[in-house]
Amino acid sequence: MTWTLIESATERDAVLELYGKDGKFMIRANGLELMNGFCHESETALGTFAAGLAPSGCGRFLVGGLGLGYTAAALLRTLGDGGRVTVAELSSAVIDWFHRHVRASVLPTTHGNLAIVNADIADLLKERSRYDVIILDVDNGPEPLVTAANAGLYSTDGLRALHGCLADCGVALLWSGFEAAEFAARAEEVGFAVMCERFSRERADLDHHIYVLAKSDAAATTRQIPNINHVVV
Repeated sequence: MTWTLIESATERDAVLELYGKDGKFMIRANGLELMNGFCHESETALGTFAAGLAPSGCGRFLVGGLGLGYTAAALLRTLGDGGRVTVAELSSAVIDWFHRHVRASVLPTTHGNLAIVNADIADLLKERSRYDVIILDVDNGPEPLVTAANAGLYSTDGLRALHGCLADCGVALLWSGFEAAEFAARAEEVGFAVMCERFSRERADLDHHIYVLAKSDAAATTRQIPNINHVVV
């Protein structure tokens, strides 16, 4: 069975498409696959990994990018009733698709500590709300894919905003399909301690990376950040 187009929408300069197959879903942006429900191991690992970084398994979490919801679902499943999770999704269509088509299979349980908001993550970072953990999962790495405006997130100014939005020992995570040395250098310039954790898959060419940006060296030390491949999902 091939993927079947369910709906499409335009968000800024991106054409977004929702496809379905055998009860699973896929989202494409400008014809490029962003995620699909048959291969979400890295999103699940990312959410589980993030939950272990907050103090005592609680704290405040900000997730940039809803997608199919696998990252948020893993985060909430690991946290239980602890912590508060805000998911910022730029596209109102993606939020609508999630609730009407995807949620029943990915996040069927109601969570009182979850808020999904239609917002640009860049705007929320400017509010300096002091989150313990921030997850950036809006593109396929630290370069714009969904919309050109996302370039600002990975710029020096964007990284300064990210730094300012974290609590004193906060940690930011960025999912990437590739290594990005220039991005890591910019993050260090604004005051982050940077680690790059490789998420291994069956084929090396499909490996992903998780950039761990700790607001201080103390954050990396006190949280004892594990290798993401050792995370049980």
